[in-house]
Amino acid sequence: MGLTTTRVFTRHSRRLVCAGLFLTFASTAALADERCQQLEALNRQYAGVTLTSTQQQLKRQLVAWYRQNCHSRRVEARN
Repeated sequence: MGLTTTRVFTRHSRRLVCAGLFLTFASTAALADERCQQLEALNRQYAGVTLTSTQQQLKRQLVAWYRQNCHSRRVEARN
């Protein structure tokens, strides 16, 4: 059972990293809203999952991108 759990975690980790890299490198304003929604969905999906140090570093970069590109729009939309 431990090996199966490790494989599932590895597969999901790869998806998270690939999605994060895609979102990080494809930064155009026209797609920002869709990418913001994708990051929010990933955040909900992986809530509570323990990340490796590499994944934590990537997450910090994605959170910084989110704050720069999504957070200000959400605040403006509320006003």
